[in-house]
Amino acid sequence: MNYGKFKLDYELTDYGKLLFDFDGNLNGMEMSPQRRKAMLSNPAFYFMVAPVFVMVIWFIASLIANSIKLGFLPAVGLHISGFFTMFVMSLILLLSAFGGWGKFMRLASRGKVTGIKEFNASEREKEEILRSKRSSIQIYEEWLVITNCGWTEVYDLSMLEKVKLESNDEKNKSYLISFIATTGEKAYSAVNIPREATLIIQLKKIFKDKLDIRNRVVKKRAIEPINKPIGTLIGLTFFVLIFILAGVGVILMHYYIEPSIPVFLGAFFIVGGCIALCGVYDFIPALKDVLVPILFGSVFIFFPICLVQLIVKQSDAGLTIKQMFGIFNPISAAALFFCWLGLILIYVGIKNIIDYIRYRDKNK
Repeated sequence: MNYGKFKLDYELTDYGKLLFDFDGNLNGMEMSPQRRKAMLSNPAFYFMVAPVFVMVIWFIASLIANSIKLGFLPAVGLHISGFFTMFVMSLILLLSAFGGWGKFMRLASRGKVTGIKEFNASEREKEEILRSKRSSIQIYEEWLVITNCGWTEVYDLSMLEKVKLESNDEKNKSYLISFIATTGEKAYSAVNIPREATLIIQLKKIFKDKLDIRNRVVKKRAIEPINKPIGTLIGLTFFVLIFILAGVGVILMHYYIEPSIPVFLGAFFIVGGCIALCGVYDFIPALKDVLVPILFGSVFIFFPICLVQLIVKQSDAGLTIKQMFGIFNPISAAALFFCWLGLILIYVGIKNIIDYIRYRDKNK
């Protein structure tokens, strides 16, 4: 029992549902053990890895059906390219879902070939070293876990009165976070939390009115300070507009000059140019967190479908959609993979815009 104490004298084996996790020692390619464990109870995780199970079942069913029709060896020959495609796509999804890109890149970049046992031993040694220096923060429904330089402390959130996010630099690029209890006790975290809109929104969701954000310089503009010279912005903008105008030109050529030119090729240039334009103006958070995922998601859904339709059309009725997906092949598997990925990205973009509206700064 805690008996009215803000700070616990011990750690727990299970803290419940994880709401927020930030580890100062990890980059975007890795995932903390706490977040990896929490992913298993998140429906979004199973939606993300669902294509792996769909592709495996589809591959086996296709192999069996074509083995009965054509014979085993001819069927295997038809499915070799599809098998490698399935392997690569499944690897991408699983590494992304489990935050394994960091370890995979370290394994791929090793100068000499070593066994898996040796690599795992070196990873465990590295994790032990990082654990002794780690600074992180995990926020659960009832508990706050702060690790500073490898030393972990647990706090009872039911006694929390206020949370302070205080700017750590003059440009307000990162924050230090502290927690104040109803008894006046304070808890500090050594991590620098980047001023990322998605991270701040997560904290606003959890703490609501208890969260107090303090910037060193109060900015009156509704967007982040421009991080590129004006001349560079103008030059990059005109350069990107060339691709957008080229896309418009391709579409016009389809309707007025050569109908065989696919419309989706022009649309690809236009959408690609818009994504590049968002990259030029990346100091506007809404573009990066809302428009870019939606645009990428639209590309991943729209263009594989158009490509499949174009292949079927160019076959002069020699191929149908049913036949296209009747045999597990790289094109049909890629269409499934990218369409599924597109749905995830569009969901992320819509979710972010809703959060931006609900948790926007009231003084802006």
